Amino acid sequence: MATTTFRRDPLLRKLVNPASASVDYLGRATTSTADYLGRSLVAIVHPLTTAVALNSYTEVGGTTVYKVTVAGTTAGSNPTAPGYGATVVSGGATLRQETTA
Repeated sequence: MATTTFRRDPLLRKLVNPASASVDYLGRATTSTADYLGRSLVAIVHPLTTAVALNSYTEVGGTTVYKVTVAGTTAGSNPTAPGYGATVVSGGATLRQETTA
């Protein structure tokens, strides 16, 4: 079991203990970048005042996942959740909310 900076599997399900011994929701071991089938893990903790790449995922507060729809530099504070499927501007980046909680 590896440690990882990612917080979600490819279907946006939460990883268990990502910072120490990461496993998926069924207890299957992950690597630092992939799930048990080799699919890329996603959703880093939302960075503040940091450049984010197009189509990357960030997670705020352990509950809300956003997809970057316009690349840019994030604001100095976390965005307020606009609602599932809606977008919010964070600094120079535009984010679309991908989860409800």
